[in-house]
Amino acid sequence: MEQYKALVFDCYGTLIDWERGMYDNLQPIFEQKTCPDPIKVFTHLGAIENRIQAEDKTMIYPAVLKSAYQNLAGELRLWADDDAAQAFGSSVGSWPAFPDSGGALGKLHKLGLKLIILSNVDNESFSESRKKLETGWGQFDGVYTAENIGSYKPDLRNFQYALEALDRDFGIQPHEVLSVANSKYHDIEPAHKMGLKAAWINRAGAIMGVRGREGEKADWTFDNMAEFADAMERDLSD
Repeated sequence: MEQYKALVFDCYGTLIDWERGMYDNLQPIFEQKTCPDPIKVFTHLGAIENRIQAEDKTMIYPAVLKSAYQNLAGELRLWADDDAAQAFGSSVGSWPAFPDSGGALGKLHKLGLKLIILSNVDNESFSESRKKLETGWGQFDGVYTAENIGSYKPDLRNFQYALEALDRDFGIQPHEVLSVANSKYHDIEPAHKMGLKAAWINRAGAIMGVRGREGEKADWTFDNMAEFADAMERDLSD
């Protein structure tokens, strides 16, 4: 992997533990007696969110989450409180970072790599998440959000936007770009369609964007961000 100069990260699911954050904010759903197990809930939620984003590519992410909450309750025949749905939509900033994210990003930054975020999020929500991720090492070299791009991954326009920005701002070409992500649906598959190589961060227990897509193989697989950063360090020091 020594040929890469830029790493394009998915944020939520890869660096931020979005399923943990969502679970904490879905308690009004999970507390209902007829609510199914978390795997079924997140399977439904992921499909609903994907559908909403495909149907309205410019809907702001908190509105996507609020609508997804309401639709989830409807599909599972559960009660949905509007205040709880609104709170879920506004919860992104509270979602925790994975424990290994900050240290791994710091190590990659020291290697001189350009660190880029390509995320299905709005700018305000990400402004809270980045405080958790940028502590102790610096800041991302680029942040490309769905709000700025006008579409949601896996739309290839999001990846085209990132590649054009990397060329314009840093002179980095596509063969020097590595996609780093947990979601096969949102990132690994479209990255391959764009001719990019991809490293899969196989977060234990991940459901959304992963389950049902076992046939999509990444070019490299790592169990966590720390393992990925160590591999990059070895390759670049050889």
